[in-house]
Amino acid sequence: MASDRSAVTGGNRPAGPGAAWSRESDEGRPGDVREFMIRMWSELLGRSDLTEHSDFFARGGDALLITRLARRITERFGVTVSLRELSRRNLGDQVALVHASRLLSARRATPRRTVTTGEIRRMLVREWGELLGFPDPSEGADFFEHGGDALLITRLVRRIDRELGVALPVRDMLAAPTLAEQTLLLSGLVTGVGRSVSTLDRQSD
Repeated sequence: MASDRSAVTGGNRPAGPGAAWSRESDEGRPGDVREFMIRMWSELLGRSDLTEHSDFFARGGDALLITRLARRITERFGVTVSLRELSRRNLGDQVALVHASRLLSARRATPRRTVTTGEIRRMLVREWGELLGFPDPSEGADFFEHGGDALLITRLVRRIDRELGVALPVRDMLAAPTLAEQTLLLSGLVTGVGRSVSTLDRQSD
């Protein structure tokens, strides 16, 4: 289990700009953000050996270049991203951050149907059943203890994005492995009152 989790946060998946990684993202919605970010990293850093786990500064970035990246993001998508947040994230998480900023901006401009906590829980139960073959998890059921791994949690995150329009870093879901924690995490994000998963109280039956 530990190796599965570390594979998401520290693996080395080979990919050139928009190559294998982009094919894996066909199922997700932030594809245009991903393509843009890969192109900007390649242009600013002069690097083509990028993966979703690449670190901007480890690849040759500096304060000036990260500022240019933030400015390009604003010019392209019309959203302002915190330099501090941008600097602390790898390429994959930067994509999620920019996509989430776009969604938040769209929500402010366009009213959306309220999604209840019950609906979120039912969606998660359905996805757990499809991904894990575990159709009726309890509140305290742990995704990884019932057969989940790095690939499956990534698929779950993509399905959440598709179903709810919520983009979140995979690491946040890794830190919320139980059904109750995932439900609480998503409820906060959908209502715009999200909390760091480190503050979520663990719940059990």
